[in-house]
Amino acid sequence: MVKQGHYAKSSRRQRVRRLKQRHQVQADRVIAPNAVTEFLLVRYHLTRGKQQRPVVRKTMQHFLTQWLSLAFGSETTTWSLTTTTVKTLQQFNLQLPWQGYAIIDQNWVDFQAFLIKEVPAVPLQDRLRLSEPFTLASGQAMLSQQLAINALLGLSGSEQQLAQLKKAQIEALQASIQGSNGIDWVKVASLLGPLKSPSIVTSEVQTWLTQLKKLTTADFD
Repeated sequence: MVKQGHYAKSSRRQRVRRLKQRHQVQADRVIAPNAVTEFLLVRYHLTRGKQQRPVVRKTMQHFLTQWLSLAFGSETTTWSLTTTTVKTLQQFNLQLPWQGYAIIDQNWVDFQAFLIKEVPAVPLQDRLRLSEPFTLASGQAMLSQQLAINALLGLSGSEQQLAQLKKAQIEALQASIQGSNGIDWVKVASLLGPLKSPSIVTSEVQTWLTQLKKLTTADFD
């Protein structure tokens, strides 16, 4: 008969070995900070992309890529959802057709839900955290403000001239764009109109921009 003491020691050794193995597996799963963007883009494709139309998937992936680039630029492990989103909209400005902004508007809630769930779960040595979430209403307010700025930027012709515009002008145009039922995309389309494609883009980006420009206001009713 095996002695109880011997059995207990053997059982403890097995538990210790399992704990060491589990710890090693967790350590092996840790990724480098420079792999976070690719990791989250893959997660987005797996959890959202397969259910989205190609033009929606490409738009949100471009937006997510830029969002993450700016988040990392903050040089902190606590990312502000609101601040980073405002900066991302500013970064796109007139480079993104109004149809791209309309797609973002349709995906505000889902986009933030993805970030809240996936960003803190990225297997980093120092985990990331999120702060300052935004509501659908505040998200649309950020978006309508950027659209108003884009419209004025298109009229003024340069950012230097735009800097001279008064805050009241931006707010007045923003109020005319956003009503109680959301953003008026018919008015946005008339204000912004078709944009010229950037002179230097990859064939993939050109295909995406072409797909966006084929969308009409009827697609966002």
